[in-house]
Amino acid sequence: MRRLLLSVFAGLASLLSLVAAPAAASQAVDFPFTTIASNAVGTPRCFGPLNLGNADGTPIVLMDCNQFWRGFAHVSTPDNSIRHFGGKCLSMATTSAPVPLNTPLVLRDCSRVALGDQQWIFWAVQPGGLDGRWVLRNPGSFRCAGLLNNGTGIGTRLVVQQCDFRLGQQWLLPPGERPSKYGFGFDDGTTV
Repeated sequence: MRRLLLSVFAGLASLLSLVAAPAAASQAVDFPFTTIASNAVGTPRCFGPLNLGNADGTPIVLMDCNQFWRGFAHVSTPDNSIRHFGGKCLSMATTSAPVPLNTPLVLRDCSRVALGDQQWIFWAVQPGGLDGRWVLRNPGSFRCAGLLNNGTGIGTRLVVQQCDFRLGQQWLLPPGERPSKYGFGFDDGTTV
């Protein structure tokens, strides 16, 4: 009986190691945080939550560059979310399809990434992305994050717009850095 129990426990241990191995392989990668600055303004302005809020539904606005973001990935596969240092995700205020123009961008709990309203790709303005200018495109709606009415003042809200690469849709990372350094999904226009 004792030998039977030992072999059962050994078999269970083997099964547990097989089940635990994939979980270890899907561990989250810890990416550094960064600011995301607007290319439409002469002085550095970035996007962040209104009044430094962190509640679901907090509007995303143009502000001083003191808010930090990063992507999220399991191993090397980004989930295409842009995560605020407060733990929330950059989201559209609606999940309806088609996404209406000028839908506000807000903070939301990151549990909705699979729905698509929290997925963003840094899309190079110039092939290769070497000039550091990127458009934030939502792959599900084919809409881009931009400044409402092309505003440049602090407090200007971010909304989704038709992607046309205007200055109010262009975003900058720190000079010389690629989106992948921060865990962001990107398309630099060089892949076929």
